[in-house]
Amino acid sequence: MEYLLNAYLPFSIEKLLEVRGLKVVRTAEKKYFYDEDYLFELFKSYYFRRIFHDILTLEVIDGKAIEKLSKKWGDSVTKELKLLTMLKFVRRTKEDTFVSNYPVSYLGELLEWFVGKFLGDVLHLEVMMGVKMSGLDNGGDVDLLSRIGTKLIAIECKESPPNNVPVSEMQAILFRKTKIKPDIFIFLIDTTLSVKRNILDNLMWITRSKYRKIHQGVYEFDDKLFVVSAKRSLLRNLEVAIREGINGLWCH
Repeated sequence: MEYLLNAYLPFSIEKLLEVRGLKVVRTAEKKYFYDEDYLFELFKSYYFRRIFHDILTLEVIDGKAIEKLSKKWGDSVTKELKLLTMLKFVRRTKEDTFVSNYPVSYLGELLEWFVGKFLGDVLHLEVMMGVKMSGLDNGGDVDLLSRIGTKLIAIECKESPPNNVPVSEMQAILFRKTKIKPDIFIFLIDTTLSVKRNILDNLMWITRSKYRKIHQGVYEFDDKLFVVSAKRSLLRNLEVAIREGINGLWCH
């Protein structure tokens, strides 16, 4: 028992990786924002995240674009543009248009930051983001790693809608899962759309296993593989998946 404990001490994500034959090469740099806590609160709203996505997709938001966004999202679009300008994600020009400072792909990084901040600040877990590892074939990038005691949690985040996640990408993600051997693996996709056809059915085909619905927006496959969507609440669903996974491990 002492030998086994010494292999993990001092408890850390890096130690959990070391016993799996993996080594951290680098992690993502911490992001600094004008008001990080305020942005975190804004990001809790799925409505805000979707408007943000559409604004970055358009790149240049003039009067016609605002009218188009308002038809889709309502009159609060102007307010959201002002917020994003204050947070320096977009800038206002002399021509009274708004221009995004980042490509829409940047939202994927922000989603990882959002989930990582929740794990660290709210659940008080150790977190590593954008982890590059040696010891993995075909690339070793993992969006998020966390731990509860000696239990390793790996999370892959997707900001795109379900039909934009190809089977090949899911296969690559699951390949990394087999190499890292986390105790809990969570595939998190920020959508309220149905994930059955493009995510769950494809995972059934890849893993040759069935899934069970645990909660609205939370699904579990064999081997502690969870799919989490933004139905009702992304963060709440993530917490449910982690709790369910840990309870299942402790029961065994």
